[in-house]
Amino acid sequence: MNEAGFLFKKNDKMFIFKPKCRKFGKRNKMENRSKKIKPYSTNDESPSVVNEAAVQYNTLRVILGGNKSFKKPLTGDFDLIDLSREGVKKSTLKSLADYLGINMETLSGLLHSSYRNIQRKDDNDLLDTLKTEKVLELAAFAQRGIEVIGDKDSFAEWLHSPLVSLGNKMPLYFLDTSFGIQLVTKVLGRLEQGVYS
Repeated sequence: MNEAGFLFKKNDKMFIFKPKCRKFGKRNKMENRSKKIKPYSTNDESPSVVNEAAVQYNTLRVILGGNKSFKKPLTGDFDLIDLSREGVKKSTLKSLADYLGINMETLSGLLHSSYRNIQRKDDNDLLDTLKTEKVLELAAFAQRGIEVIGDKDSFAEWLHSPLVSLGNKMPLYFLDTSFGIQLVTKVLGRLEQGVYS
């Protein structure tokens, strides 16, 4: 058998049998056609991915205190990595606590630090790398939650409401570990898709 079909002999004559396409019952017409390529338009007016990302990082910046806490804008993941290594100011904690609808004592518990230890720091003091990563992770979670739930107050109320999918525990209960944040983020994703949680 070759690509064109079967070669067979009948009554001392050679024949080529081309089988029909199984799906449509037609012979393959693509053999003789050349594929027409649609020209790519370079004058696309749709918003770019870069602009969408800028909005995402700007929202994250606002959750962390905006201009009070940051001198330069956040433009991408590389900026978040640099920020994690440098540390964020203690003043970002107040803004984050406000978005999560919790007090500073609860937030210090989520950061695995004593409230007194956090309280001793000046507002311009930088947090260490581990606490900074946790703050950025919580801020990204808050951003996602506000995006799904709709607004800051409704999101804070949702965080304090027991959910059946979490064993009748509040989502806030799980925010002290990275795996807990992932679990609650999955619940947000199901909620966004309209799945009862």
